[in-house]
Amino acid sequence: MNEENSEVLLELARELNELYTSKKDALPYSLNIISELRDDENAHSRILRGLLQFNRNGRYPILQSFVDCVGELADCEVDVMINKPELTNEENRIDLLIKDGKAYAIIIENKIWNAPDQGSQIERYIDYVEGLGIPKRKIYVVYLTQDGRKEISDCSLTPKAKRFLGCNNRSDGRFVCMNYEDDIMPWLDELQNLEEIKDEPLMQSAIIQYVDYLKTVFDARKEDIEIENELEEQLMDKLHIKSLQELLQTWEDVSMLEDIVSSATNNRINELCEKKICNVLKKKGYTIKASEFIYNYFYLEIEVPEWNKCWWAMESERNKLYSGVWCDPDNKVAKKYVSMMKIVFDKTNEKGYIGWDWFEDYKLNDDFWINLESHSTKFINSIVNELERVREATKEMKL
Repeated sequence: MNEENSEVLLELARELNELYTSKKDALPYSLNIISELRDDENAHSRILRGLLQFNRNGRYPILQSFVDCVGELADCEVDVMINKPELTNEENRIDLLIKDGKAYAIIIENKIWNAPDQGSQIERYIDYVEGLGIPKRKIYVVYLTQDGRKEISDCSLTPKAKRFLGCNNRSDGRFVCMNYEDDIMPWLDELQNLEEIKDEPLMQSAIIQYVDYLKTVFDARKEDIEIENELEEQLMDKLHIKSLQELLQTWEDVSMLEDIVSSATNNRINELCEKKICNVLKKKGYTIKASEFIYNYFYLEIEVPEWNKCWWAMESERNKLYSGVWCDPDNKVAKKYVSMMKIVFDKTNEKGYIGWDWFEDYKLNDDFWINLESHSTKFINSIVNELERVREATKEMKL
C-alpha cells in the first residue's frame, strides 16, 4: 500500500465516520434498560426465567412455546406436559432449571458470552436433578450459546453424561444445542404475536426491550443495517470500485492500515499505562506482579504483603472493569475464608476470583484512554482506595 492510497483511505474513513455519526444521531432516541444494567450470563438466565414463568389461569404459553422450540431442535421426542412448573436460577449452580415435581426437568446451561466450560459440569447437574427423583428419560439439557459456534467440551459433557442423555455418534439424544442468534431471537419475535400477552403491557415491553438488546448485540437492528448499506454504497462510489478484485484489494489495503494503526495504538497505550499507572503505584510502595494493557484489554496484578496464596487483580471483560482477590491455582484458601469474602465483595467464587466486584464508573473505551492520558490521578486514587479497602477488610483472613 503506497502513501497515496493511505491518504485516500484515511480521508474516506473520516468521511464515512462523519456520515455514520450523523445518521445515528438522526435516529429516534433509544434507551434500552438491559444495556444499562449488568448483562452477565446470570442476568440473561434471570430474564429467561422471568419470561418463561409467565402464566394466566394455570397456563404457561411462553414456556410451552419454548418447549416446542426445544422439541424442534432435539434429536428425540421432548415428552413434557406442563402442569405446575418451578423455575429457578443458580439452584445447585445451574443457570436455569425448569422442573415440574418429579415429572420432568430441563437444565439450561447459558453460554451467551461463551464462558469456558467447567469440568464435569453437565454430569454434576444431571446427578443433582436425578437425585430429586426425576426419571432419567425425562431429564433434558439445553446448551445455549451466543451464535452456535461454541461447542461443549468433553470435560463438561463427560462420557457418563453422554450415556445418561442418550448421546452417541448418530444422535445427541436429550442434549439440545440452541443459540441466541438463530433460535432465541426468532422465538422472541414470535412471542410478540401471542394472544395471551396482548393485554399484558409490561410483558410486551419486556420482550420488546430484550429483542432490541439482542439485535444490538448481533448487529441485526433494521436501522443499523440500513445505515451500513448506505455506507457500503458510498464506499463503492467514492473509490470507484466495480469488481470483486478491486474490492478485495481495498480490503487488503484497509487491513494493512488497520494493523499499523492498531499496533501503534496498543504500543502507545502500553507506554501510557506503564508510566501513568505502574510507575506511580511503584512509587507508592506497591509491587506489580503482572500487567497487560492494550486497547480492548486491561489486566493488572498487585502483590499484597500479608497474603501468601492470593493477590489483588483488576481485569476487563467486554469493556467493563472489575477487581478482586485472585487465588493462586496452585494453592487453596481455607473454605471459611472464602466464605468470609461475602462480607467484602458482592460476588464470590470458589476458584479464580474468590471475591470480586465491578469497578464502577469506568468502561474501557476511547474516553477512558483519553482521560487516562490527560488526567490519571483520579483513576490511580480509585485503585489505591479499593486495594486498601480490601486489605483492611481481609486483615483477619489467611489469604
